[in-house]
Amino acid sequence: MKLKLSVLIVLAGLSSKAASPASEFATGRACYTAGAFKDAVAHFQLALKVNPNDAESYHWMGKSYQVLADIASPFNGKYNSKARVHLTRAMELAPSRSDYRRALFDFLLDSAGSSPAALRQAAGMLRTIPEHDPDYSYMHQRFELERSLNSSAAVRLGRVFLAVPLAAHRIAELPASALSSRRAAGPPNLHTSDDISTVAGIRAAGVDLW
Repeated sequence: MKLKLSVLIVLAGLSSKAASPASEFATGRACYTAGAFKDAVAHFQLALKVNPNDAESYHWMGKSYQVLADIASPFNGKYNSKARVHLTRAMELAPSRSDYRRALFDFLLDSAGSSPAALRQAAGMLRTIPEHDPDYSYMHQRFELERSLNSSAAVRLGRVFLAVPLAAHRIAELPASALSSRRAAGPPNLHTSDDISTVAGIRAAGVDLW
C-alpha cells in the first residue's frame, strides 16, 4: 500500500512538471489580456525555461514588451530592444507562421522612425518574400511608405516630440481587456496609390495609424 502511494505521488509530480510549460503560458496569456504585461513576461520566461524552443511563448513575450514600450515611450529603448529580439526569435523558430512574420514586420516599421537598424531588418525580410505571397503587396507598400517618411528630417524630429502624447493616447483609448487584440486587427489595407498618398500625408503630420 505504501509503495503504491509512493508511485502515485511520483506520477503526480511528473504529470505536474509535464503540464508546467502549458500552464505558465496560459497564465502569461491571461496576464496579457488583463493588462499585466510585466507579469505576462515573467510567466512566458518560466515556460521557456522548460521549453526553450517554444515559438509561441517568444511571440507573446515580444508582444508584451511591445506594449510595455508603448507605455514607457519615449524612454522605451530597453523594451523595444527586447520586443525585437523575442519577435525575431519567434519567427525564426516558426518561419511558416505568417502571423509571426507580420507581427515582426509591423513592429520593425513602427520602430523605424527611431531605429535605422529596424528598417534595415524589415528590408531584409521583404527581400526573402516571393511576390506571389499573400502578404507581399501589403508589406512592400508599407515598407516603401515608411522608407519615404523616414527620409524626411522634419518628420523624424516631429516623431520625437509627438511620441509621448501619441503613445499615451493609444493606451488611454484601449481598455486592458482589448490590448491583446491591439495588433490582431492589422493595419488598414492599402490598395491604390491614392490610399497610400492619403496615409502618407496623415502620418507625415504626426498621426500614427497603426
